[in-house]
Amino acid sequence: MGLDFQTFMARRGTKALSLLLILSCLILLAKYYAYEPNSFYFRRATFFRNDSLLQQQTQLNNRFTWTDGRGNIHKLPIGTVLSKSFSLSSYSDESQIIPYYYKSDLNTTGEDITIVTLVTRNRIPNLSRLATKYQGPISATIHISNDDEGDFTLEILQQAMDKNSDMRKHVDVHVIRDEFDRELNLWRNIAKLFARTEYVLQLDIDFYPSTDIRRSVLNNPKAMELLRSGESALVIPAFEYSNQEEGLDYRTFPKNKPELVRQYKNQKIEMFHSFWLPGHAPTDYDRWTAEGETKEDAIYQVTTYQFSYEPYVIFKNKGSPWCDERFAGYGSNKAACLYELYISGVNFHVLPNDFIIHQTHAYPDETRQVERYYNRRLYTQFREEVCIRLARRFITQKKWDDPKSKNLREECSSIKPFQRAISRFV
Repeated sequence: MGLDFQTFMARRGTKALSLLLILSCLILLAKYYAYEPNSFYFRRATFFRNDSLLQQQTQLNNRFTWTDGRGNIHKLPIGTVLSKSFSLSSYSDESQIIPYYYKSDLNTTGEDITIVTLVTRNRIPNLSRLATKYQGPISATIHISNDDEGDFTLEILQQAMDKNSDMRKHVDVHVIRDEFDRELNLWRNIAKLFARTEYVLQLDIDFYPSTDIRRSVLNNPKAMELLRSGESALVIPAFEYSNQEEGLDYRTFPKNKPELVRQYKNQKIEMFHSFWLPGHAPTDYDRWTAEGETKEDAIYQVTTYQFSYEPYVIFKNKGSPWCDERFAGYGSNKAACLYELYISGVNFHVLPNDFIIHQTHAYPDETRQVERYYNRRLYTQFREEVCIRLARRFITQKKWDDPKSKNLREECSSIKPFQRAISRFV
């Protein structure tokens, strides 16, 4: 046989040998290689649901590790760290938080702006179009149930990733899997915690940014000066169509401020949720739509803040407050986030040319009414708590008379329990 092979090689030469090697490689690949779609673009974590052995192996490897000043290494189970981090929410031992279930191809860090948002299954198309429009980093939390419906949601998310290269390029997706629905502030905190840039934009996924907000802010010296200070948040005016049916197709939305102002003055477009003036009126839409308020340095400060104000804002991530996770469901959850931000010493400034428009969708009104009732009661107590807690901090740090505590001193002065309590500390 050896002689026959030598004779064959002498006749056919190295071309035959090369062909044999190629065929052998293909056979091995077909036998052992398992294909995972688009693995080049993103790294996906794995759920080990209903597999106790794999769960135990994963828990052994998932440790929060740090080194002290003496070089000693310390470890804590990551589940313990997460349960403490989110202890005010409904997070439990049965909850799973998977950071970076999908991790974007671009490693965007430093002085950039990450949109932090939360997504449900029916809003995955919104996330996809947001990624294409924004062309910048997005940190999104998606909640799924611990059953086949949750698996189906992940399949739809996978399809969106496969279909849209902008999703793979720009979006970090963090998954929380449990049975607790509408833990909105918990989901916001997860997206904010794992954002990888210095600044974040808190945005509801139902809004479409008609302008290039990211480029506009990053190239605006005054806006960047305000952000770098850590004491300012940039407000993006929010609009919606007066006739809700006209807000269904984002492709028909105005693409610049002059076009939007024309529709606003023709009463085709109005302030978002104009039926609830405290929510957005402090932005001062009449001033924003007035002539002359278009220059890049025409940023103006909100001067009529009140505690129900809930704009969509860009602010410095490091050192900013977290959303109170006791607010589950609709009503006051976003206002609570912004209230503590304001009381901590952050002022609101309105961007002169950028805006967002609400994409019309149905509201579960009956559910919202019940949740709003309880959250309103909680919000009253929450404001008193925040005022006292931050006042003690300012006093202890000998910053009670600093400009940074001005928002607290003015806003909290109308709360009678606060007035009684603070007299013991000042």
